[in-house]
Amino acid sequence: MKKLSLLFGLALAFGVCHAQEELPTVVPDRPGFTFGADVVQHHKITWDNGFAFESTPDVSHNITLNSTILRYGLFENMELRVGTDFLMYNNGGTMEPTFGIAPLCIGTKIKVYEGNGILPAVGLLAELKSPHVGSRELLPSHLAPAMYAIFEHAIGERLWLCYNAGLEWDGETAAPKTFLALGFGGSITETLGAYVETYNYLHREDENQYMTEFGLTWLASRRVQLDVECDLDFLHFGKYYALGFGVSWLIN
Repeated sequence: MKKLSLLFGLALAFGVCHAQEELPTVVPDRPGFTFGADVVQHHKITWDNGFAFESTPDVSHNITLNSTILRYGLFENMELRVGTDFLMYNNGGTMEPTFGIAPLCIGTKIKVYEGNGILPAVGLLAELKSPHVGSRELLPSHLAPAMYAIFEHAIGERLWLCYNAGLEWDGETAAPKTFLALGFGGSITETLGAYVETYNYLHREDENQYMTEFGLTWLASRRVQLDVECDLDFLHFGKYYALGFGVSWLIN
């Protein structure tokens, strides 16, 4: 009987350990503007949520009270995503703030290739902003699509390099903006990470933006990651900055 109990206990312990190893871990798509190639696990739901304060050269202040994206793993290599922002902003330093909801954005991300050796993981992201759902003053006149090619390298066990190229339409004009981003980061400890990235919007010379973001991430548990970040525009150094923090939560 004692031997039987011991065998049962060992089998139970092995089963528990094995189950723990198979527990899913959150796959965040924040912080930062550089997209990673990974997608949410099959039949899982992840909620990326954040807050940001932005100060611009024209003395306007924009506060993203809530930036939310819900992502669902439709297949092993494909996720569906829907999101919007709840904003508070003032133009030209006006005293009265304006509240609004950004256009609803729906999209999908597909992991095309897992990556092998020096070959990067490859992903595709397509999004569409609605001209019908959101605050009227923030809505585009037409559907506003965006598409991105995503490339991600794993450098050893602790470092990563990611770069994106994409096109973004604003729903007002036929000519898109070109989006280019490059990010580099890694793990400081098993739960703490850091990164730096540059993300750029190229359209007309007088409208080009060249941005840099620094950030930290903390994996609070297998299901929750917290982050904090700072954005700077070196073309308007001291006049533009943005601060933000957020959380990514694997709901189920």
